[in-house]
Amino acid sequence: METPCIRCGKTRIVKRKWKETVERGAPIIHVETVCPDPECQKIVDAQFAEIRQKRELQESRKTSVKI
Repeated sequence: METPCIRCGKTRIVKRKWKETVERGAPIIHVETVCPDPECQKIVDAQFAEIRQKRELQESRKTSVKI
């Protein structure tokens, strides 16, 4: 399974892979991939952190609204 970097288009590489077993189910295999260019990966991580913060802010606003 090859996926391109969302920023530069290079083929992403596997950083780590682990297996998780849940109750009453099949094991789940997690694969974390990163861009082979560390500087590009830092920028992508920063973009995702910004998106995550915006989403958390919106969710906190949504839960604090009282009708």
